[in-house]
Amino acid sequence: MNLTVPPLPDVAAGREPEPSQGAPYRALQRVGMQGIATRLQWADGARLPATADVSVDLATGQRGIHMSRLYRLLDRLDESPVTPERLDALGHALLDSQDDTSQRLSLTLRFGLPLRRRALLSDASGWRHYPLTLTLEGSHEGLTQTLTLEIDYSSTCPCSTALARHAMARDWRHWADEQNTANLDAEAVAEWIEHSGSFPTPHSQRSRAVVALRLNADAAYAPEARLDAFEQTLQTPVQTLVKRLDEQAFAERNGANLMFCEDAARRLAAACETQAGVAGYRIDITHAESLHAHDAVARAERDFEVR
Repeated sequence: MNLTVPPLPDVAAGREPEPSQGAPYRALQRVGMQGIATRLQWADGARLPATADVSVDLATGQRGIHMSRLYRLLDRLDESPVTPERLDALGHALLDSQDDTSQRLSLTLRFGLPLRRRALLSDASGWRHYPLTLTLEGSHEGLTQTLTLEIDYSSTCPCSTALARHAMARDWRHWADEQNTANLDAEAVAEWIEHSGSFPTPHSQRSRAVVALRLNADAAYAPEARLDAFEQTLQTPVQTLVKRLDEQAFAERNGANLMFCEDAARRLAAACETQAGVAGYRIDITHAESLHAHDAVARAERDFEVR
């Protein structure tokens, strides 16, 4: 059905002076929308729920931007896979939609990437939804893309581990002094360790790394490969479904990979240096302490200044 609509006023496009000041509308550095519910198409054709933030600057003398034009362009994100080339083209289209009243753009897309993850040793597996963020910033002269990944992992405190081992050694010496040393065999020692040796336990906690990668113009997103590399670097990513042998292997990995937040930041920084297509990075580490009521945090970055 054709619907004929008479011309309607466009208040946002008004260029008259501000009523309160009697002067042209001043320029604004950022105007837009936050928390837009949308969805996008990923490389494998899957359509994933997403949230978008978009904003542009606004020139002097213009009352407002054309928000509906921005919305309509974002609403087409599920029509074809999101690639670096497509996101770059979308950025230019968003700027063009504002009729030369805007020169700079900021676009953020947040979504979860579902990946099936196997247990460490058994055939158990389960789903992980990895939070991903794509950010596009700049102007017609150049748009910069940033891929941000979040990795949850377990961290065991080196200091706490040393104290726990010290306490276990103390208890062992006390027990051994009470025994007939001539009858201390390997089985007796193993029995003591199994029943008493792990009483003092080091503290560990679920931790998070937020890795933002500033990409070169010709770089691929490749989030799955990058996540695999970062989890391999940390060695203790959180698990999905596990069996007892997996849980034991996870405990062994934690014991072999003791980490302060500083250690995790340095490990991931070294891994970022080997990532293809990365012009700069910023790594934020949070260890949600189980000993303290506050978190331990660290940051490592290179060439990540806002352009």
